[in-house]
Amino acid sequence: MKNLLFSALAVCLAVLQVNAQTRYLDEVFDEVTVTTDVVYGQNITVIPALQGLPPMMEDLKCDIYEPTGDTETERPLLLIFHTGNFLPPFLNGGPLGSKSDNWEVEMATRYAKMGYVVASCDYRLGWNPLAATQEERTLQLIQAAYRGVQDSRTAVRFFRKSNAEDGNPYGVDTEKIGMIGNGTGGYITLASSTISDYNDIILDDMGAPITKFWYDPGDGSYIPMVVEGIHGNPDATTDTYAPASAGGFQLCAANHVGYSSEFNFQMNAGGALGDLNWLDEGDIPMVSFQCPHDPFAPYETAVLIVPTTNEPVVEVSGAMDIHEEINGYATNNNAIFADAELPDAGSPANLGYDGLFPVLNSYVDGVPTEPFDSSPWQWWDTAPVQAYDDANGTNILATQLTLNPTMGEAEAMEWIEQMVDYNTPRMALAMGAATETTIAGGVRYVDEIFDEVEVASGVVYGENITVIPALQGMPPAPENLLMDVYTPAGDTETDRPVILYFHTGNFLPQYMNGSAVGTRTDSCAVEICSRFARMGYVVASCDYRLGWNPLAATQEERTLQLIQAAYRGVQDSRTAVRYFRKSIAEDGNPWGANGDKIAMFGEGTGGYITLASATISDYNDIIVDDMGNPITKFWYDPGDGSFIPMVIEGIHGDPNATTDTYAPASSGGFQLCMANHVGYSSDFNFQMNLGGAMGDLNWLDEGDMPMVSFQGPHDQFAPYTTGVLIVPTTNEPVVEVSGAYDIHDEINGYATNNNAPFAEIGLADPAAAFGNNGWDGLYPVLNNYVDGAPSEPYDGAPWQWWDVAVTQAVDAANGTNIAATQLTLNPTMGPEEAMYWIDQIQDYTAPRLAASLEVVALGPGCNDETACNYNALATSDDGSCIYAEEGFDCDGNSLTVMGCTNPIACNYNGAATDDDGSCDFNESTTIITGAEMVWLVGVTLTGTENELFAANCEADGGVNPNVALNGVFLGDGTDGPMQFSNITDQTGGLLADLQMLAGLASISFCGDLIRFVDPITGATVILSETNGVWQSAVPIIGPSYLWAAPITSFNMGCGDPMACGFTDFCDLSVACDYTDTDGDSVLDCQEVVGCQDPSADNYNESATDAGDCNYNGCLDPDAQNYEPGANVDDGSCTYLVSFRVNMSNETVSAAGVHVAGSFQGWDPGATDVPYVGYGVHEVVIQLQQGTYEYKFINGDAWGMDESVGDCGNGGNRVITVSGNTITSGACFNSCDQCPGCTDPTYAEYNPFSASAEGYCMTPVAMGCTYEDADNYDANATTDDGSCEFGSGGSCPGDLNGDGQVGTPDLLQFLSAFGTGCDE
Repeated sequence: MKNLLFSALAVCLAVLQVNAQTRYLDEVFDEVTVTTDVVYGQNITVIPALQGLPPMMEDLKCDIYEPTGDTETERPLLLIFHTGNFLPPFLNGGPLGSKSDNWEVEMATRYAKMGYVVASCDYRLGWNPLAATQEERTLQLIQAAYRGVQDSRTAVRFFRKSNAEDGNPYGVDTEKIGMIGNGTGGYITLASSTISDYNDIILDDMGAPITKFWYDPGDGSYIPMVVEGIHGNPDATTDTYAPASAGGFQLCAANHVGYSSEFNFQMNAGGALGDLNWLDEGDIPMVSFQCPHDPFAPYETAVLIVPTTNEPVVEVSGAMDIHEEINGYATNNNAIFADAELPDAGSPANLGYDGLFPVLNSYVDGVPTEPFDSSPWQWWDTAPVQAYDDANGTNILATQLTLNPTMGEAEAMEWIEQMVDYNTPRMALAMGAATETTIAGGVRYVDEIFDEVEVASGVVYGENITVIPALQGMPPAPENLLMDVYTPAGDTETDRPVILYFHTGNFLPQYMNGSAVGTRTDSCAVEICSRFARMGYVVASCDYRLGWNPLAATQEERTLQLIQAAYRGVQDSRTAVRYFRKSIAEDGNPWGANGDKIAMFGEGTGGYITLASATISDYNDIIVDDMGNPITKFWYDPGDGSFIPMVIEGIHGDPNATTDTYAPASSGGFQLCMANHVGYSSDFNFQMNLGGAMGDLNWLDEGDMPMVSFQGPHDQFAPYTTGVLIVPTTNEPVVEVSGAYDIHDEINGYATNNNAPFAEIGLADPAAAFGNNGWDGLYPVLNNYVDGAPSEPYDGAPWQWWDVAVTQAVDAANGTNIAATQLTLNPTMGPEEAMYWIDQIQDYTAPRLAASLEVVALGPGCNDETACNYNALATSDDGSCIYAEEGFDCDGNSLTVMGCTNPIACNYNGAATDDDGSCDFNESTTIITGAEMVWLVGVTLTGTENELFAANCEADGGVNPNVALNGVFLGDGTDGPMQFSNITDQTGGLLADLQMLAGLASISFCGDLIRFVDPITGATVILSETNGVWQSAVPIIGPSYLWAAPITSFNMGCGDPMACGFTDFCDLSVACDYTDTDGDSVLDCQEVVGCQDPSADNYNESATDAGDCNYNGCLDPDAQNYEPGANVDDGSCTYLVSFRVNMSNETVSAAGVHVAGSFQGWDPGATDVPYVGYGVHEVVIQLQQGTYEYKFINGDAWGMDESVGDCGNGGNRVITVSGNTITSGACFNSCDQCPGCTDPTYAEYNPFSASAEGYCMTPVAMGCTYEDADNYDANATTDDGSCEFGSGGSCPGDLNGDGQVGTPDLLQFLSAFGTGCDE
């Protein structure tokens, strides 16, 4: 790939022939041969009848002009018809009126020198301009014109007949015939080119009579002024006669019957059309020259004035109205040249009607200074006219010089020059004598010299393994590599340079790559390929293998996959090179290609491929730097701790794809590369890059092929200098690459510049003005830059365009948002912008490519690109530059293009230079605006500090309609951009910043899209619709996306959880209730009635209104835990319960007596029951109210417990506590009390026993029983409380005198406690 520089280029270059001429466009012959008075037919003249004689036969003659020495025998024919008012010279009041008039001779001579055969024809004359009435003058003039039409068509058939029957003596191509009419001749040729048949003359398009051509012959009837059965048909192929009553004279003789009268083109100089009804869509092309001030033949539609007498005749239509009608047809009759973008010298006076040339002779401030000079192209010799005047007593000379005081050859030649220059290319196109290419005079391989291109689609240029199936879990599989081959239609060259074009697409299929482009048929690809094919190249738009995973988890994994994808692209690009070389060698060169002159163009991803293909010399060049060290970014650890290249030649194949290679057996052993076209070279000669970058500058070496690069310095995905490549699909970083700037910096640092073949030969470098540092070949793409900064910062490829409707359909079918995203990146995307940049790409690349491939000759010329004759191949300025008139382009077209210049308008015209006020900002039929439709505008909240307000509404791509501005879009969009008006921030200031932006923003509604211009940055944001909500494709404020929606897009309800009537966060809050009757800032529905005392048991901290407070506790004053402040009995009252058991009948265990029950966990040894007297054991326990089971234990263990019968529950005693309680003191193991003496008068008295016979035995003697008492009574059995201890006793506490102080003493004391001492 290390091409030698063209060191001897300057020596071998030849100078272009600057005066090259083209037949039928330039005077390529020096001499003309004229055959005079050739009889082209015979017919009846009425001249004798004007003198009172019968009409008679007359020879119809022409002078035939041919280029002397011409050997061509199939030449276009021109028939010229002179002026003269259908009268002979002098009789018509002027010196002109024959086939040998100066203008006719000059025009015939000039066109014969161009290679045409030209016949200057006489025709039958005769009418009476002095007839008494306008109707009579019209009658005679119409019949005269009709004879002229017959004669003009007779001349056409004469040449066809001579061709067929006489051996074509004049070397005429009878398929290419044109007519030129001067003055009266213009009336003839205009009529002859528009009248289809006889009825076309006398009936309008609706079939009604054209009344001006009908008259009353004097018998009260109403008949046409021309009658086919009397005057002959319009072709003069019938013999006809006047009625016998009018003499029966022959009035028409048939000529050349059986041949066609049709022709291909008509040029009119100063004539007019009898009636616009004659003109129809589909008639032949026409060119007209006429003075707007013509006093005789109207420029528009008016009555014709007879020059001889100044009498009015008949209404006719001049050039302006003719061309206005032509341009009003759905298909312009003049489209063959009007659409060819020829220079239009008739503009702007012709209102853009190409083919109309207003003759503004001697005009000053828009007014003619010679108001009667309507044919400044005419001139004549004054001496013969003066002689005629002298001989006949006329005053023709003075009259004609008064009408045209500047008449003369000099003035006439000036106008003839203009007429020839204007008419010639149009006539040549219309007659098929020349093409747009030959008219343009372009240079092959630099200019588009062909009009059409032929495309062979789906050509297989190779086969290799694609990994797309592997990404879907299947084995890699073979794939055909396809290309579309563009060739110039009609080209006979068989040794043509080849251009291989590689499209963009991020190595993924279209749409899957997140964009609307990515195929060999992208609009940009088709346009560039077509243009270079029209220059004469063979151009192949190539697909290549796709497939990688941009969503891989790590940058290393993404780099691995992308490098392998790019490697496959390089293999495919080189396979395409070898395909052409093989087809030349083995298949007979079916594409007419030159295998030694091959270039590659790469757009975007294709640029990465072609830059790599142009610089990688072998496998090691990819992975090892110039010093032999690994380029580490292309090496990785596969997971086993080793360090290997990301591409391995033995696995992935060599860079040329000329080896069969396979994955290791451990990885499946699948084939990964197939050999293609082995034995042919992969070298090529030139590379052009559109927006791509180079994998590593180590690949680039001195001596590599010439390169041209187009790239935006602001490109956010492919760095302009050296930086990390960003995946457009995911915005994830991949690998460091080097962009156009650093590539050309390196190229220009070599001792010998790789671009020397074009950079050092003197070509003009228009890119120098855009900051390429003088590095010819680098073109900084400053698209929509303002003050040095891009106004569309995401648009790195303005040459791309695509069909929005198709992409929106894909979005709708797949739930994607590609159209809106891509329009946000490039809001002015469209064919106008793209074509502008493709023009720049073509104009800049073409001469550099041609010079690098050595397919053009170079030399001096005009090298100022602003000049009209700028020569892209000029290596030095020869002073020949020609410049357009200020305010006009080189074709004479005004540089002012009116249209809508606002890029967000629905009818934006990228080509417009001046705004005409036509911008329409609301053409949508699906988006409803106006005062009655309230819209919401907001930003998404996910990822912001206000994410909480997003609730769950944004989870599925929705929005929270309650965090938004509301307002309306007023107006119909015709008075300027739509504005968001009457804005209310329903968030209470949360969206204050957005409210300011929304109120100032310019907005448009076009189709299904909303365009929003950020008033701060000027950036255009595209919003597309999903489920009734329009949302931007990219964030506009931090992570937030802009959205807008009519309120009808949301469910109506209450989305405020703080309001009454809340339905759902994502419902629009139209039914929320905020009533606060008591004015306490708490909504009625949210009022809570409750206890507001924190000390209360039912305290409610949420209570907003006071309610009853509950103070839980024991309400029983007799309870041990009585709470005076309590008002709710909580069941907590506790009472003293005396558990008594009478053990009188038992032998008490040494372990004592215990009680066990449900109140203490049924523990037999836990609760001791002390002895209290009378055989009774008793213990007092505090219990809450309730029912308990229990039993006594004579001891402290189970097995020593009692078991009661019917009074208990399963052997357990049962007690219900509802107050202070003392059990009955029943007998152990019994429900009943123990039997005993219950009579207190007996000594055996036992208060805890039940009365029983036989237990009271010893009556009680009352007295003091205490021995220590002063009044001790030894006979007393029961102490009566009378004991006196005045002198003290040894046991004062022994109240019952039993010698012990114990519980009985206490009980005795308690029984007496509180009684009076006298009792």
